[in-house]
Order: sequence, then structure tokens, then C-alpha cells
Amino acid sequence: ELLADPISTDVLSDSDFDQKLLRPEVRGSYTFNVENENRTGFQNGTLTAGAGLQLDELDRTYFEEKVNFTSQYLYAQYDFDPLEKLNVIAGARFDNHSEYNNQFSPKLALRYQLNPNLAIKGSVGYGFKAPDFRQLYFDFTNSAVGYTVLGYNVALDKLQELEEQDQILDVVVTEDELSQPLEAESSIGYNLGLTLKHGVGNTEVNFFRNDFKNLIDTRIIARKTNGQNVFSYMNFDEIYTMGFEINSAYKLTDNLNISAGYQLLYAFDKQRRQDVKNDQVFVRDANTGQSVALATSDYFGLVNRSRHNANFKFYYDIPSANTHVNLRVLYRSKYAQYDTNGNGLIDNFDTSFIDGFVTLNAAVSKIFYTDFTLQVGANNLLDYTDNNIPTMPGIQAFIKLNYQF
Repeated sequence: ELLADPISTDVLSDSDFDQKLLRPEVRGSYTFNVENENRTGFQNGTLTAGAGLQLDELDRTYFEEKVNFTSQYLYAQYDFDPLEKLNVIAGARFDNHSEYNNQFSPKLALRYQLNPNLAIKGSVGYGFKAPDFRQLYFDFTNSAVGYTVLGYNVALDKLQELEEQDQILDVVVTEDELSQPLEAESSIGYNLGLTLKHGVGNTEVNFFRNDFKNLIDTRIIARKTNGQNVFSYMNFDEIYTMGFEINSAYKLTDNLNISAGYQLLYAFDKQRRQDVKNDQVFVRDANTGQSVALATSDYFGLVNRSRHNANFKFYYDIPSANTHVNLRVLYRSKYAQYDTNGNGLIDNFDTSFIDGFVTLNAAVSKIFYTDFTLQVGANNLLDYTDNNIPTMPGIQAFIKLNYQF
């Protein structure tokens, strides 16, 4: 007689997430009727203002201790039309954070309607973002794949523990890079774009430039003996990103919508780019073994940034069956994960590049009895895999049931 093995009662993973979030806010708006001598009637302007505070406390399995932040903020925005075809929005926000310096963030946006089908818009604004709990205190190892993600404040100690356990093959950052406090991120962004309506569709084109100070981004800090990586978060000072993006959407029938988009992105460290221009960054010539100055054209940019991104989306609605079908095709060009030749930046001679790839995602959803929605689908249908991308192990099928009440 064959006896089946008893079902294991061992818990493979047990995690708790206990968050207390209090965010009271008061907001009000007032509409002004301002007489305009150059126009018949009145010009309307709306002032919106508010204030609030946030008390955030989190105790979770992947944190060593309970952590908390407090912050208070004020904001105001004025939306008005000084000319018949011109809309102006001016606003500002003030943040007082328990762990970081106070921040004042102004913004100005304009939109001018050239004709019924074409509008031009532009904006400039200052932004501020403090690190979140995850970026500071996270301590997680994926038991199935084997990669590790560490918050910045615990990365140095946890990395030493992994080294003592002989889990680290090599460390790709210096101790100094993990010893300074993780700073809040700030930026100034500039945008100039066009919105065009044409037939059954519309297209938006946007040119952008963002100058960051203390950009917070993920970075590989070590490689493990199991072939996986250790990730953490770090500041990248004096960074700029620039490029353009174009997005088009078409309503081909009452039930069929398609859209497509493309982005060209350049992302560089200002100081490192200047060092390259000054012939102060070197790379070893594979043929001669000699170190030569890196050419400007070989400076690729920041880690984890692709030069080209594109998408195509298909959405079909079947009203008679209360069913929706959507399909998404995403393309990402090559990008690098970390510096491998020791010159402190990503260049075309590094060996950590991930080649460009395409992913295909599809889903079908159906509404039952008004309040229930069943969704069946799969991500990465082309079964793209790469050992260096732990979040893409292959085709990922899913079933979701949602109840709206």
C-alpha cells in the first residue's frame, strides 16, 4: 500500500504589518469674480488653500524596531484666466518634517489654447521628497529567489552580517557610501508641451528637464554567492534628467481604444559628466591593457535608466457581456545595474548591462451581479527571464475577485 506524505504544517513565511497613520487636513476654496477691462463680463479665479499634519508609525516584520515620522504642511494654489485663451495656475507648499529640513516648494503652470485643436503648455516647479520607511529600514530577503533588499540606515550592519555568514561574493560600494545619512531629495522641473486633437484621437508631446539634488534611487551594493544581488537606496547628488515623451490615444469605435507612447531619456551625474569631458575618467583598453581617457560618447548615464521606453495598449469593451479585455506591450532598452570597471560611473565598457526586452501583459475582467468583478490574466506572456532581474521569474498568471460595497 502506498502512503502519501503528510501535509507539512511548517510556515514558510510569516510577516506582520502594523501601521498607524493619522492625517487630518482642512482645505477650502474661494472663487473671485474680477472685472477685466479687456473682456466682456468677468474673469473667474479660484483660490484653494489648506493645512494638515501627518503622524506615521510603522512596526513590521522586516524592520528591527518600530519607527515613526511626523510632519506638518501648508499649501495654496490660485487658478485663473488672465486672458481668454490663457490659464495660469500658481501654487506653493511648505513642509515641516521631523527628520529633515523645512522645505518651501513653489510651482507655476501655464496653458494657452492656440485653436480648438491645439494647446501649448509649460510649467516650472520645485519638488521635495523625504525618504520613506522602506528606503531607510527595510530588511528583506526573498526566500524563493534569494535576493536581498536593505534600507539605507541598516544596510551597513546587515551587509556585515551577510559577510560573516559567507553569503557575500563581493561588495560593489565603499563603506563611506553607506556611512553618511540618507538625505531628502529635492528637484527643479521644467516642462514644455503640446496637446493636439485630431479626428478620433489626441496626442501629447512633452519636453522635460529635471535637476535633482540628493536623488534617492536603488542601487546594487553587493553580489551574493547564490548569484543574486543585495539592493539598497542611495543619494545621487547633482543629477539631471532630460528628454521628451509622446503619447497618443485613439477611440476607434465606441468599444475599442488603443494608445501608444514613447520616451527618450538622458540621465547623467553633472560632476561625472564634466570629469569625462575633462579627460579625468579612465577605462582599460582590452587590446593594449593600458588605461585611456573615457570618451564623452561612452558615458552611458545613471544606473537603472534606459535610454528608450515604449508602450502599446489595447482596450476592448464588450458591454453585452459586462466584459473588458486589455493588452499591454512594453519595451525597455538596455540599462546597467552597477559599475563593473571601477571608474565610478556607467560606461559602454561595463559588463552589468541588461539587454533591451519586451514584455506582454494581458487580462480579461467580467462584472457579476453588479458588485463583483472577476479578473483573469497573465504578465510577461513572452516568458522573458534574466537571473539579474529577480522580479521577472517568468510568466505570472493571476486571478482576482473584487467586491465593491
